[in-house]
This record gives sequence, C-alpha cells and structure tokens, in this order.
Amino acid sequence: MRKFIKQLTILMTVVVLTFVFTGCQNASSSTDESKQTESTVSDENIYNQKELQEPKELEISKKGTVEMEIESMAEPSNTPPEDKSIFLIVTSKEDTDISLQYTYDTYGKEGALFCCDLKENNGTETTFKPLSSLYLSETYEEHYKETWLTRGVSLKKGENVFYLNGKDQTFPYRMILNATFFEPEKIESVVLYPAGK
Repeated sequence: MRKFIKQLTILMTVVVLTFVFTGCQNASSSTDESKQTESTVSDENIYNQKELQEPKELEISKKGTVEMEIESMAEPSNTPPEDKSIFLIVTSKEDTDISLQYTYDTYGKEGALFCCDLKENNGTETTFKPLSSLYLSETYEEHYKETWLTRGVSLKKGENVFYLNGKDQTFPYRMILNATFFEPEKIESVVLYPAGK
C-alpha cells in the first residue's frame, strides 16, 4: 500500500509540474506575441515633428506606410484656416482611401477633434472643406503608446490637411500616427510641418 501511495504521489507531482511549466510557456509565448504586434507598429523610421525647422516631404515605405510623431497645439475652432496648426498635408492626384493607426495624449484635456479637410484656395481666400473628424476623448501619459486606434479616411484630389481642433480652447497634444496608403501611386506628396507652422 505504501508503495502504491508513493507512486501515486510521484505521478501527481509530475502532472502538477507539467501543468505549471506548460502554463508558464503559454504565458511567455503570449507576451512574445504582444511584443511582436507592438514592434510591427514601429518597424520603420518615425519622422519626428520636433526635429523639423522647415516642412519635410516624407517618403512612403515599400509597404505603403509613413509613421510620424507629432507634438503641437490644438487650436480653437474659430481660428482662421491659414492660422490652424496643420501638422500634415497629403497631396493626392486622385480620390483615394487611407488607413490611420494612432496613439495620442491630450494631457488630460477634453474636447479635441482629429480633423482632415480639403484645402481650397480660390486666389483671394483659403477655405477648408471638412472630409472627416473624430472626437478624441481625454487621455493621459499612461495611455500613450499603449492604446492604439484605427480609422479610415477618404482623401480627395488636392491638398488634404490634418490638424487637431481644440473646439473653444488651445491645448497641447502629442500623437504617433501611422498612415497606410492603399494606392501610393495616387499620392503626389506627404509633407510634415514643424509645430506652429
């Protein structure tokens, strides 16, 4: 009987250890997968707006993507179009669709709109024709680079401008933006602007 109990104890110990090690292996493999997913977001050069003194034309990668980090001010909605804090202008030869993946920090402020407008100039005045806008809820530093969102945007032929609208206030924000161009041959240029230009 003692021999049987001893064998049973050894068998139970082996089974428990097998489950423990298998659980550790699965946990570490899921961690590796999340690291791989995170690294695919930043697998190319990130253009940094803070480093710019002049507008810079960005190169679309072979995968059809451009990634940039923006730190600027959101301007109130009553700011004239020519004074808005535009951070990106995509000039398109034809109408096309793109995908945007982004993470952002509004430093705890609420009320920002992430906007894309078509810039129109009739020679005497500049106007913006709204193409899309998305409300950005307030976020904090701990969400930056941890929470990623995705949205599609339909660009029109011409200058498509991207900026943050602060509604009735001015406040700082930062954002990492990865743009995927499904038809890069339709894009004439992608220009990142320095903060406040």
